[in-house]
Parts: sequence; structure tokens; C-alpha cells
Amino acid sequence: MGMDSGADEGGVLLSRDGAVEPESTALSGAVSATLWLRERVPEVAQQRQDHVETRLAAFRAAGLETSVRTWPACVTDRPDEEQSAAAEAFDRFRAVTGIRGVRVDPFFECRSNEDGSRTIRFPAACLALERDGNLTGLYPCYVDGAYLDIEDGLDAIAADGGAENLR
Repeated sequence: MGMDSGADEGGVLLSRDGAVEPESTALSGAVSATLWLRERVPEVAQQRQDHVETRLAAFRAAGLETSVRTWPACVTDRPDEEQSAAAEAFDRFRAVTGIRGVRVDPFFECRSNEDGSRTIRFPAACLALERDGNLTGLYPCYVDGAYLDIEDGLDAIAADGGAENLR
């Protein structure tokens, strides 16, 4: 690291002009990462979202395929309506984590409404990892009673590739 750059508390290298320098990743090229960010969050949550997005950009610079998507605070769907991308992502997350015994509540909240619809509340940020089209990692979540946040996932990507907590 040169004199013109510094590391923030998450290990991402930033130059003085704010440019992102690559952070190493141990994940193979077959893995992609999607960061979901909730729209219109309080300032403190926005700062955290920005920090996580900056770390993800560093992995992108190191060769990890990444994308950033947004979802609303909540979605209400009806059985006869086409579901939004956010609701489809939630359904996929819940199905895979349920099989693996991983909990996504209270980060995601899903409740049934009297009219047969459901309302899904989304977390401020969520990191999903995929390998060959299969969901292999999700943060935040509880695995075997242990809380894993997005920073844990990003740290695992940087450290040894053990970020795929759903395999």
C-alpha cells in the first residue's frame, strides 16, 4: 500500500481521491455476488449500505462478478398478480435456506393478509452468492444459531472463500 492510500475499517483500500483498489478474493470465477439494497433508508443505514457497496466494488475490481439491485421496504403481492423481483428473490432465499436449516428471520418478515396476499419486509441490505445459478451464500442470516451479517460474508470472501454458507 502506497502513501496515497489507506484502508478503512473493512479492509477495502481507498486512495485519497476515493478510488477503490482491488481487495483480494479467494472465490472462484464460478461465483457471483448480488448486493440487494433497500430504497429510502435512514442516513445511518445509507452510510452502512455505501460502505458495503464500496467493499463489493473492491471485489469486483479483483475479478468477482457482482451486481447491485434495489428493493422496496416492503412488497404486498396477491396470488393472481405477477410477483416483483424482490418477492421472487425472497421466495428463493426462503426455499434454499429452509432446506439448509438456515434462518432469514427477523431480517426478512413475511406475513399473510386477510385478502390472501402477503406482505414481505426486506432488510436494508442483503448479500447473495451464487455458483452456477444456485444460491450458495446469504447474509444476513442465522446458521446453527450463529448470526452472520454482511460484513461476515465480505470478510469470508476476502479470507478464504468460505462465504458460501448454504453449501
